[in-house]
Amino acid sequence: MGQAVFAGATRNKTLPDFISCFARHVGECERTGRNGSTANYRMAYRMLVRYVGGGKLPPEQFTAEWLEHYERWLLARGLGTNSVVFHMRSLRAVYNRAVEQGLFPAAGSNPFRRRLIKQVATRKRALPRETLRRIGGADLSALHPKYALARDLFMFSFYTRGMSFVDMIYLRKSDVRDGVLTYRRKKTGQTLSLRVEAPLQKIIDRYDSDSPYVLPVLTADDSYRAYRQQQRELNKFIRKIGELLGISEPLTFYVARHSWATLARDCGTPLTVISAGMGHTSERTTRVYLAQLDRSVIDKANRKIINL
Repeated sequence: MGQAVFAGATRNKTLPDFISCFARHVGECERTGRNGSTANYRMAYRMLVRYVGGGKLPPEQFTAEWLEHYERWLLARGLGTNSVVFHMRSLRAVYNRAVEQGLFPAAGSNPFRRRLIKQVATRKRALPRETLRRIGGADLSALHPKYALARDLFMFSFYTRGMSFVDMIYLRKSDVRDGVLTYRRKKTGQTLSLRVEAPLQKIIDRYDSDSPYVLPVLTADDSYRAYRQQQRELNKFIRKIGELLGISEPLTFYVARHSWATLARDCGTPLTVISAGMGHTSERTTRVYLAQLDRSVIDKANRKIINL
């Protein structure tokens, strides 16, 4: 089917163009409701269009040499290594998809074949248990209500083995039944379950309302745009909390996830249990053990970590 599309375009004397292939890919992501991917690819698309000056990028120009020049241009703009990797991976994904669909001809030599696209490990700082206690017990009543909400989201993530921000925001009350919270990770599609321990239940009860969501972040407008707006705003509040408490490293919601994993390791929790609890699917060993671990093993580890 894809080859037929490309053949038809050739007969009509319309040469394939990588920019148009990229725009098509962004549209596909948007139509299929992949909001996160749409935002990421759109960002990469805009940067690419800026580089080519709004023109086209025909196959004969899309070479390994062109990619090298583009990478240098990105670095010259002040982008970090991982940001450049993000853009190059986006280009590679769109290229492979366009070739697969027959919308862009496969070059004699794949321009990405000899390019090593590898991220640089970023520093992730886990918080000691004393600092976590300070965050959880901080009196924020005199400040804007968003401070308390941001703090509760941070602790909610910690109590749920590092639940991501997007999964917390879209968590529905129907996902909590008989003391068990079950949700599907938006990032991987994997379903995770955990027992609701007392500190977590306290946060759930605190925000009980008529909303279908467990946490009162989204109102009538629960669109992706509204979610991103709330994410940006609450990220600022959690950083400010870190500054108020004198935490040396920037406080983010991801710190809760990393802190849970680190404390789990420090109290002797097996790596396989930690990986299963966090929903990791990237390691082959983890995937093997996920099918064998009983949820009660992970719940026991979670209770032990929370009680620390």
